[in-house]
Amino acid sequence: MILRALLCGLIAASSASDARAADDPLDTVTVTASRERMRREILSFVHKVTRLEGEFVGRWGRFVCPMAVGVSDAQAQFIQHRIIEVQNKVRKKHPDRDAVCQPNLFIIITDEIDQVLEDWKERDPGMFRWKSREGVARSGGTGPVRTWHNAILVAAGGGSSAQSSALTQMSTTSPNGISAPSCPLVGRIAAGCWEHINAVVVLVDARAAKNVTLAQLADYISVVSLSQIDLSADLGGIDSILRLFAQPGPAIPPAGLTEWDYAFLNALYRVSYSPANQQRDIAARMVRELAPR
Repeated sequence: MILRALLCGLIAASSASDARAADDPLDTVTVTASRERMRREILSFVHKVTRLEGEFVGRWGRFVCPMAVGVSDAQAQFIQHRIIEVQNKVRKKHPDRDAVCQPNLFIIITDEIDQVLEDWKERDPGMFRWKSREGVARSGGTGPVRTWHNAILVAAGGGSSAQSSALTQMSTTSPNGISAPSCPLVGRIAAGCWEHINAVVVLVDARAAKNVTLAQLADYISVVSLSQIDLSADLGGIDSILRLFAQPGPAIPPAGLTEWDYAFLNALYRVSYSPANQQRDIAARMVRELAPR
């Protein structure tokens, strides 16, 4: 009886082992297929949300100094502190606390967005004539949140810079007349140059944003101000705070920045600006973070 029980146990163990061995290849195939699917989703996402020209992906060269208006002091401080917190996390740098902070990120929250825009156009009509290299206005569109980015083209060696990208056409001289750095072209890409954001304006329609929390709004603004995002991009089912104002929106909007958002920002602020295709480099870094082997 004892011998028979032992034999039965060995047979059962052997069968279970064989079953696991048979499952191993399927598990490997499943994981590989899942990773490949995510790789395609990430590459599509990066191409959709980054600048339409596809050559440079702007990021801040200096520290962000946000200023929010149109809300209470406590709410403004919450938004400002959150943006700085996200910046410090993804850039792994902290600004000098003793340094004088000159606002370069302006957040305007208003329930009279059309009037604000009209007044703004009267005060600064040139802003709304500025175009990108492809002749497309670098405004964030007509949704609840609109963005305007200024960026400078900086030589890899740290030379003088030329006004370019978000709010202006690429030019061969800087606004003060100083000659811009020479950026040799590889195809349509200016090699050896970085595109650094130096100022952003974020305009928020308070009426359209009334159903979101202050934390959600602060995180959304963090992403669209720390990078140049095409706010009209269709993100499908991607789990990102960028879907906060999507139509149709997710059944349960993200409560804040997601792993996907952090992966994008982490990649953006670590990508080398030497490769010809920065978008592919960003996507590859996101894959390594979100779907490690």
